[in-house]
Amino acid sequence: MREKAFGHRAKTRLFALIGAMAVAGGSVGLAACGDDDDSSDGGGGAAVEGGEITMAQTSQPDFMDPALSYTVNGWEPMWIVYTPLLTYAHEEGPGGSELIPGLAEDLPEVSEDGKTYTLTLRDGLEYSDGTPVVASDFEHTIKRVINLESGGSPFYLGIVGAEDYLAGNDPEADIEGIETNDKTGEITIELVEPDATLSNVLAMNFAGLVPGDTPFKNLTEDPPPGVGPYEITESVPNREFVLEKVDGFADLGIEGVPAGHVDKMTTSIIKNQTQQAQDVLNNELDYMQDPPPADFKPTVLEQVGPDGSETQRYEEFVTTSTYYFFMRNDLPPFDDPAVREAVNIGLDKPALARLFGGELEPGCSFLPPGMPGYDEALDTTECPWGDPNSSGDQEAAAQMIEDAGATGEKVTVYGNNDDPTDKVTEAYAEQLNEIGLDTEVEILDGGVYFQTVGNDKTKAQTGFTNWFQDFPHPYNFMFLVDGDTIAPTNNQNYGWVDDPEITNTIDELLLEPDVTAVEQEWADLNRYVVESAVVAPYGHRKLATFFSDRMDFESAQFHPVYQNDYTSFQLTEGSE
Repeated sequence: MREKAFGHRAKTRLFALIGAMAVAGGSVGLAACGDDDDSSDGGGGAAVEGGEITMAQTSQPDFMDPALSYTVNGWEPMWIVYTPLLTYAHEEGPGGSELIPGLAEDLPEVSEDGKTYTLTLRDGLEYSDGTPVVASDFEHTIKRVINLESGGSPFYLGIVGAEDYLAGNDPEADIEGIETNDKTGEITIELVEPDATLSNVLAMNFAGLVPGDTPFKNLTEDPPPGVGPYEITESVPNREFVLEKVDGFADLGIEGVPAGHVDKMTTSIIKNQTQQAQDVLNNELDYMQDPPPADFKPTVLEQVGPDGSETQRYEEFVTTSTYYFFMRNDLPPFDDPAVREAVNIGLDKPALARLFGGELEPGCSFLPPGMPGYDEALDTTECPWGDPNSSGDQEAAAQMIEDAGATGEKVTVYGNNDDPTDKVTEAYAEQLNEIGLDTEVEILDGGVYFQTVGNDKTKAQTGFTNWFQDFPHPYNFMFLVDGDTIAPTNNQNYGWVDDPEITNTIDELLLEPDVTAVEQEWADLNRYVVESAVVAPYGHRKLATFFSDRMDFESAQFHPVYQNDYTSFQLTEGSE
């Protein structure tokens, strides 16, 4: 996901445009606010069960329908409402990236050719309205995603017959590659070609099961029932939505999916982030999803940050994201590897990080923290371009540009008008000027930016981009530099990177469905991507958890895929 996001399909398929993603929406974090001791002293006493809390989002979720939502505004709350066949452990850090059975009894059995996945539905499952769950609900769930042309539909078009189902425009038609048996609970999925990411795709919110009679329309104002610890009992777009605990969920016995603590969560849409932050600080609001605005954050840190004057209830986390500059590997001057290396050597990463109000951790790894294959050394002592926390070596970079005969080369630097992207783009252009290039800045509207630089006719030489994970598989980042994904329009490989070593290695690694079995190979590929300077990474975004003093700060978990885990939220004694 990006700030303005495109989603990806299975490798070798066309890449389809999908829904926009806000900064807070694409990001995910790595560590909890503290340990998991539910009896710890948070805001004012021991953690307790029950009670009601109030929360805020700056923007209305794009949809309150699991088939359609593709922003963290929707994903964060709906993760605990709609459980898919597979899901992720409710843990902080790397443990939260572990796939576990959700509504399925176990992880899928995968055929030797990697094209057939078999799962079995757990017995005795019920939706929040008491409707029994049956295996055929899975096919209906996927049909809704595809028929409604959701941003998530490209993830499922690798299933045999899915393309035909989409083209036929008949909601009630079957998808040939999905076979279900309501008596045995068996579900079989046939793929056109092997896809090592399918298990992760089955764990996405899009695949959270809904009843087989759920209508083929946007249900934001009347969300369907799901299987989860909470249900959506009210949804008023641009005003509020309400989650309430589901009685009896714990009796379903879905190991690894907690029943939650708080009885009721009401989220209001409040456009003014400063007001939100002030209200949380004053204990008039219990949680805000977005970070405090940069100009108000010092006040928050001084009072309730890690070194604040009061009990801590604010903490930042490095997310599973990478911010980088693309360079067209097929256009001058960046078709010369020496020029790309010079750019990486000359980047002043801390200066760029300051433009994010300190909410960017400088680094040079392409794979981000929390992603299988990530090597922390690339973000610290083993970055081939120097210490990421240093200001770069502009003198050495300028000499390399001169030796390459590129001094004075005219370069157009692209960015968009989202804050602080425009400032970052201008700073990057100035840094390129300092090493001998002659830049001109082109700032585009954020709504059309990625489509524009992803169009070959634009011939965008270099510019701003970023990526937040859709799911914890290295290919969810590596497809951005995979030569097989290059397309004339809506291309997300903005540097037109077509390095046979990268592309062939990806082809080989995607044959192994168990990412842990080839994690070192993904790490080696990540190092090659960095050392070959096909892109210029400069850091990983930070986000935060910010509570009122009514909340037990120590028990809260920041999940590596879904951000703040609402099932970990608890009130403290006397505040419920």
